[in-house]
Parts: sequence; C-alpha cells; structure tokens
Amino acid sequence: MSDPSADVSRTVEYTMDKWRMDRVPWGLWGCVAGLAFVLHAESHGVNGAALAAVYVVLLGVVFAGFVLTVLIGQSDLPLPLDFLIGLLILIAVTIVISAVSLAVGGSIGRSGYVGVSRSLYWSNIVNPPPNVFGWMLIYFGLGWIGFALYRHVYADRPIITLSPVCIQFHRPWLNGLSIPWQEVWGVGRLEIALASGVPFIAPSAAVLVGKDFYERSIAPKRSFFEPPGADAMFRPKGAMMQVVLNSADMTVTPEEFLGPVEARWKAFRDRSGPQHDGSTGTSIVYGRWSIDGSLWQAVQFLAPVVGLVVVALTAL
Repeated sequence: MSDPSADVSRTVEYTMDKWRMDRVPWGLWGCVAGLAFVLHAESHGVNGAALAAVYVVLLGVVFAGFVLTVLIGQSDLPLPLDFLIGLLILIAVTIVISAVSLAVGGSIGRSGYVGVSRSLYWSNIVNPPPNVFGWMLIYFGLGWIGFALYRHVYADRPIITLSPVCIQFHRPWLNGLSIPWQEVWGVGRLEIALASGVPFIAPSAAVLVGKDFYERSIAPKRSFFEPPGADAMFRPKGAMMQVVLNSADMTVTPEEFLGPVEARWKAFRDRSGPQHDGSTGTSIVYGRWSIDGSLWQAVQFLAPVVGLVVVALTAL
C-alpha cells in the first residue's frame, strides 16, 4: 500500500494528540490512587476537597514563579538585574501564598476545630490531613483527562505543517515560523559535532538552512518564553544551521518526517516568485491518536477503570 504522504500536493500535519492521549491512563491511575486516599485516609473533620483546591492554586502560583525565574535566568539580562527580578518574583509568590492561606485557612479549619483560636485555623494548610493528597490526585488526574479529551475532539493547530509552499511551525514559543522550500539546502539526520572531529549522527530528522536565513527569519521569532533546552532544536553545521523537526512531545518517528519532507523539498525547491498553497485533498495527519484494537491499548485504559471499581467496592 502506497504512502499517502508521497502525494506532494497534499498537506502533512504533525500533532501531539497521541502523546497527550497516551497519558490519559496515567490520569486514570492518579484518580484510582486519589480515590483510595479519600476513602481510606483520615480527614480530621476538614473539608479535604476544598483544601485540596487551595493547594492546587498555590502549586500553580509556585510553578508560575519557578517558570518565570528560569526564563529570566536564561535571558541575556545583567546578573544584578536578573537577581533583582528573581527576588521580586520570590516576594510576590510569598505574598500571594500568605494571603491565600490566611484568607481561606480559617473557613476550612473552623468546622473541625471549634473553640480553637483563629491563629490555628490555617494550620491545616501547613499540616493537612492525608485525604487532601487524594483529592489533589483526583483533581490533577481529571484535569489532564479533560484537557486531553478536549484537544482530541477539538484539535489545536498542528505543531508542524508541510505544505507545497513551506514548512510551518506553530509552537507557542516559536509561532508563525515558516521555512520556504527554496531556503532548505538539505534534509537528513541531525549531525552533532564532537571534540574528536568525527560528527555524531543522531536519529532526529532535520532540515538544513543558511545561517543568513536563520539570523534574518528564525532568530527574531525565538520567544523569551522558549523552554530550557530549546537550543537543541537549532544546531550549526559549518556555514549552515540545522533545524530539528521531531521532538519527544510528538509520537512521530524521524522516518515519518524524512520521507514527506524530502519529497516536498525535491518537488518545490526550484520554484521561485510569489506562490499560493496548492494543497489538494484532505490533510495527512501524523501523531493523531486512534483506537487501534490492540490488546495493549485495551489493557492500558481498562486496567485503571477496573482499579476504580475495586477501590470503590472495598469502601462499602
């Protein structure tokens, strides 16, 4: 059976839908563990569900502060300014956590500690009952499941799109980047220069572009919010720059990139002048999750469901 992506007139899209859906069973197992905590752990008379929601909010604040600090740390800001901004972020996070703790701690703790002074009400946030962690696991598990299912039904933009005109990238930190086929000088495996002088051929798929094009059209689009390790996507090779296509958040093999990319590059690299997307037919999508009917996939999704039933029955 021929590969449909060999038809260069059709657009090819690469998504992370399968990566997200493959982790839904992890969310289900989180719900199983959380339910076991909720049903069998002590609550000390505290509203564990409400307290867990507060913890989730506080963790979100801490994570946001951490991410912002890391992003600032990898910027080119002077060290004194970097330190000052980091200190301000720490102070802001501390103030938010303290304000939330004092605002909600009393109302959460009041039901279980009647007659105790208000200064002890918010101690439940510092020393929570065990069932709170169960509720947090349920929240995180259901949150991931809901997000993955929503994105599966209502797909977001593909991370990479191959059209007859160009390669397009749609990452949040590298949005709107286009590499016309005329700017691609080669397609192949990523080469990493070693101290020995013998290059290491990595399994990743990459396209080769000129450094002038990189400095003019790619470098300015690299966002302040790019995650740590984003530099690995761009590697020099002599007078050229390699742009890596596949990544861990797409369940797509390098071969599923190399074939379609090379076919379109050879077909469209000699075109010149203004162009429009001449795509025909439906898009070909790689990385899309589907029910494949395999025993392993059935076990992955049914095992945690059975676990939920078992945990619920043991509590009766």
